[in-house]
Amino acid sequence: EKSKKMKLIFLLLLCVLLINCRSQSDSEHEASARVILYKSTETNPVAEGVDFLVSYQIINIGDVTGINIDIVDKYDPKSFETTENINEDGNVAFSLKELAPGGQASFNVTVRPKLFGIYESTRARIKYINSALNEMEGVESDYRSGYSTSLGRIKIISAAEYARKSSYYIREW
Repeated sequence: EKSKKMKLIFLLLLCVLLINCRSQSDSEHEASARVILYKSTETNPVAEGVDFLVSYQIINIGDVTGINIDIVDKYDPKSFETTENINEDGNVAFSLKELAPGGQASFNVTVRPKLFGIYESTRARIKYINSALNEMEGVESDYRSGYSTSLGRIKIISAAEYARKSSYYIREW
């Protein structure tokens, strides 16, 4: 239910951005890349010792190609075991050479919570170059940066509670 709310908020934000971008007159409109980053999860419930999949979706809602796109995020190695697309220090780093207008790309990270309780999700950072200005001679590269959506507060349940919730028979837990 929480991920449905996050998706709805994301879609509303995307609609507002698109309407805002399209409402500018052509004389005022400067061609640019507008790359947004959406961070989400479908893992429910999130449990101690169980894989927790986080998805990152990159979307270019601008009208030119975004280039040299870098995404960085961090998970505390004291709280999470690294499993997929993340180094032992808890750093997530992903790069795209370019993303065309209207283009999308995605990648996933899998971590395994070591502790149970409330996890306050951080926002991933995105940095890219606006290719329209980069292609002009004598103009310095136009670096842009921003942050992803947040997963918000996530309840991580204990391994024992997860066994009770996911077991078919009482004797399993």
